[in-house]
Amino acid sequence: MILYKKFLNLFLVNSFLYYYYYYYVYYYYYYFNYNYFNYNYYFFFFYYYYYYYYYYYYYYYYYYYYYYYYYYYYYYFFYYYYYYFYYFLLCLFVLF
Repeated sequence: MILYKKFLNLFLVNSFLYYYYYYYVYYYYYYFNYNYFNYNYYFFFFYYYYYYYYYYYYYYYYYYYYYYYYYYYYYYFFYYYYYYFYYFLLCLFVLF
């Protein structure tokens, strides 16, 4: 009977330790996977966030680049227009 109780206690203690260890590993395994996918989620979230803003500013950079040169040529167009018009008036003044 004493031997039976010892084996029973040993079995219960081992069972307890086994299940404790099993749930400990199970818990940390899923905790790790949860955090792993969570971090991946945030990683991809920030990746697409910066990807989106990169192309957003890229688009606006070329947008303003385009308008800068548009007004640049627009300015020189009127500059030469004014220049030739000035000489045209000067020629008229000299001829007449």
